[in-house]
Amino acid sequence: MGTTDAGMASNRMLEDSCGVTPLDRWIDDTHLFLDRNAARDLARMLGDIPDLAEDLADARTRQTRFGAVDFRTRNGAREQRLPFNPAAARVEDELRAVLVSWVRLVCEQRDFAYDGATSIAGLAEWLQRNIIAFVMTEGVEDAPAEIGAAIEAAVSVVCPPAEASSVDAALVLRARAVRLNASGIAKLATQLGDGYGNLNARRVRTLRAAGLIQPVPGPWSRDWPELFVVGEVLDAHRALPARQRAKDV
Repeated sequence: MGTTDAGMASNRMLEDSCGVTPLDRWIDDTHLFLDRNAARDLARMLGDIPDLAEDLADARTRQTRFGAVDFRTRNGAREQRLPFNPAAARVEDELRAVLVSWVRLVCEQRDFAYDGATSIAGLAEWLQRNIIAFVMTEGVEDAPAEIGAAIEAAVSVVCPPAEASSVDAALVLRARAVRLNASGIAKLATQLGDGYGNLNARRVRTLRAAGLIQPVPGPWSRDWPELFVVGEVLDAHRALPARQRAKDV
């Protein structure tokens, strides 16, 4: 089986209307270094990468919620923070490097010229489109584990595991009667356990703008932050689903 045969099979449509892939149409397993099931799993893994790459880009530029949001202080100043997420940038670079190394190996062994985009999504799509040539490349046995590890690292940044914490019912009960400003409520929320992790100052302002909470009646000085009954904020926060991207809030 020559390089031309592999190229013809690889450049066919990835999947037709009946869900048949090039792997299903390829009948000669002689020169494949992965069995059919492992090859299909690899192709599916590559197909998930473009969406993950978009999430990583959002995470890198901090369009996705990560940790504490910058808060406005009483004098109106904002706390400074990095304009990007270094953890997301690191795993993004690692994922790109892994894909580039496999693309280079396929091109060298199968005498292919790379004609895809240079983005992470473009690299993954090229490998998936040329899956037959990929699994005919010596050394591909290591690809599922290596690419899978890079994907797992990226997912851990895009969707960090929830911290194991239990809600202290007595603490929540005592907190409900307290009156705090938006920043104070955000700090308190970090102690209330699961369900309140994304209750930050911006979220309080969103609930205020939606008319779901009202500040405690004054009189207040004009430069003094509004105070809210914590219990009312907690109830409104649980009642109104939070969007996933900070730019939508």
